[in-house]
Amino acid sequence: MSDSLLSVKNVNAEVEGFQVTHDVSFEVNKGEAVGLVGRNGAGKTSTFRGIMGLTNLQSGSVRFAGEELTDLRAELIPKRGIGYQPEDRKLFTGMTVEENLRLPIWTAGKARGIDDEDAVIEEVYDVLPELEERSNANVENLSGGQAKMAAIGRALALKPDLLILDEPLEGLAPVVVENLKTHIKAINEQGIAVLIAESNVTHVPDIVDRIVVIERGEVVGSGDPHELKKKPAIQELMQGSGQE
Repeated sequence: MSDSLLSVKNVNAEVEGFQVTHDVSFEVNKGEAVGLVGRNGAGKTSTFRGIMGLTNLQSGSVRFAGEELTDLRAELIPKRGIGYQPEDRKLFTGMTVEENLRLPIWTAGKARGIDDEDAVIEEVYDVLPELEERSNANVENLSGGQAKMAAIGRALALKPDLLILDEPLEGLAPVVVENLKTHIKAINEQGIAVLIAESNVTHVPDIVDRIVVIERGEVVGSGDPHELKKKPAIQELMQGSGQE
């Protein structure tokens, strides 16, 4: 029996009429942590948004737990067991941290078989204890690191089988990066598969089993993170800037 949880095959996505990914293919196995790495503008966010049904796919297949996701409306995909932390966090301002965590349960908890809302929130606090300390704070009053954790916590609230994280470490102070890496590793060690996008290849070898390298919308390499990051060509791809 295959261990594949997420299978992305020959995905071509478009944004505002322009093709931004070209036959992107990779897999994430059950319980695995995979890093999608590439410089800004390489196509990481577009790939993630394509998986979540938020970007138009011209062609290709996205299968999760054997089900084709491209046939589903975007609002149904989290109910299948994928938690998503977007790059811009998308927290609901005017609400507290805990209200942001509870909102997915209120809207989709029944579809995920959640019957004890408080127990799920406690599980989120167990892996992200800083959120419990700020549970009653309005999200607009959080630091950058705390806001990233709140977005991750909200994605965890539906007890996903796969957690997709888009640049969770970007723009954070080094000490906050190391702390958040520890939390991501702990989430993965609970058996939740993780797919994480990062522009900085130095961040990911400690928290993933495998990396997939994307450049100009195409997958250009994959394999062991510690080996790939030593290759000059891969290091070169990690330099430069742009918008995605």
